[in-house]
Amino acid sequence: MLCLPGVAFAVEAGEVVVVAGHANAFSGLSREEVTRLYLGERLEGSKASLRALELDVPPWAREAFYARLLGRSPVQMRALWARLVFSGKGRPPRIVGDVDAALRELDNDPNTVVFMPAESAAIARLKPLFAL
Repeated sequence: MLCLPGVAFAVEAGEVVVVAGHANAFSGLSREEVTRLYLGERLEGSKASLRALELDVPPWAREAFYARLLGRSPVQMRALWARLVFSGKGRPPRIVGDVDAALRELDNDPNTVVFMPAESAAIARLKPLFAL
């Protein structure tokens, strides 16, 4: 079981969490903050340096993440990003190929956050910041 102050995460199939490395100073993120990060928007204040990374996760995890967080499918997200990139208003989160690559990114930059299946985060002993 992964724990955040006041919130417990059951590690079950279908659970998706946003995690950071242990060097990350934050204890949690709100739904609005995670939404803004994954829509390419900058956060304000002490969290302005955070950047989103996307893990090349199984299709069910990506679908669950975008549907639960943004109410959009992966296809709708690709269309959104295409419009933002074309207009010069944003760039999608960089995608890494596997959990090991994500772990390296999290170790190298404490301001990086990534979403992944909860069971992968539990195995890697990452710091959960938000769960869906």
